[in-house]
Order: sequence, then C-alpha cells, then structure tokens
Amino acid sequence: MSIYTLRHFQAPGRAEPCKAILEYTGAKWTLESPQWPQEKINQPVGKLPVLVETNKDGTRFILSDSLAIEQYLVCKHNLCVPEQDRQMVARQTELRNQLNDLFQMTQLIVNITEPTTRTNFIQRFMTLAKDVVTYQEKWLKENGSTGHYFGNKTTYIDLALLGTLCAIRCTLKGMPEMLEPFNKKNAPLMNNVMTTMEKDVKLVKYMDTCEC
Repeated sequence: MSIYTLRHFQAPGRAEPCKAILEYTGAKWTLESPQWPQEKINQPVGKLPVLVETNKDGTRFILSDSLAIEQYLVCKHNLCVPEQDRQMVARQTELRNQLNDLFQMTQLIVNITEPTTRTNFIQRFMTLAKDVVTYQEKWLKENGSTGHYFGNKTTYIDLALLGTLCAIRCTLKGMPEMLEPFNKKNAPLMNNVMTTMEKDVKLVKYMDTCEC
C-alpha cells in the first residue's frame, strides 16, 4: 500500500478536495507544510499542492497541480464515472472546472486592495456563483436528487464539492453575503450532497479539520 505526503499550507485552500479524497479512500497520508517562500524552489514549478507517493519498493511518484492530483487519486480508487462513457467523463470535468473557477475567483478577490477593482470582481463572482449553482442544481435534479452527482453513490464531484465549498467558506468567512448563492434556499440539492458527505463516517476526520 502506498504512503502519501500532501504538501500544502495549513489553512484551507485549493488542496481541500485532495484531503477529502485521501480521507474518503482510507489512504495512509500526512500533511506537510513547507516553510514558505524558503521551500518554494524545491517544489515542482514552485507551487503547492504537491503529492508525494511512496510505493512499497521505496520509489516515489511526485505530482503537482491540485486538479491533476485529484484526478490521479480518484481514478486510482475508482471514484470516477466509467471511462468508456465519454459524455459522463466530459460532464464530470465540466462540473469540476466550474467549482474550480469559483475558488480561483475567491483567491483573486481577497488579494485585491484597489476598491473599484475589488467591487467589480465581487460582482463577477456573484454572477458566476449564481450561474454555476443554477447549472449544477439542474444537473443534480436530472440525476434524481439522490444526494450525489452521479447515480446514488459517492464519486469524484461529490468530494470535490465538499472540499471546494469548505475552502470557499473559509476564504470568504468575513463576507457572508458572498456565500448566499450556496445556502440551502438557493442551492438545496448541492446542500443535500454536502449533507451526504458530512454524514459519511469515512469523512469524519476530514470534517473535523475543515473549520475556519
């Protein structure tokens, strides 16, 4: 069985879905938070997160980029939609990219200090958030409102939603009005998925760490 080290900062961020996937699959893993920026030069392309997988024979596989890490882990643990169903694979990618777009914009907003530019980005985020919620609610309804994105079992996007919303809520904790598109009234089916994930015994440890 492989042993994993996930390099990332302690604060919730883009590695949250990776953490949720590692916990859900029962992987043996640890979080390593490199000194920054001193250790930047030692990371692939100078970025985090980084996954280091140590195999039984002692060889290591090192992978950077949060989405690449997620996709590697979920495919390894059979949490993807069937590979032969190319339309569902494309849908899975589409839904994940939408969530990632939202997270990426929150990072821009918290780092912008110029008032007018910040206001414009907040407006763009709110429009995008409403559009993404509308689209994903429609998909979840088409799936039968099962508390999952695909069928009635946990797959990649369920865990990606859990991790992404954890990161977004922590990033925007001082701006509650920006979280309104994701509340139970506006996104009931997405919240059903969140409830399913939060109640899963495999994710108890992750939920304990996903606090702002």
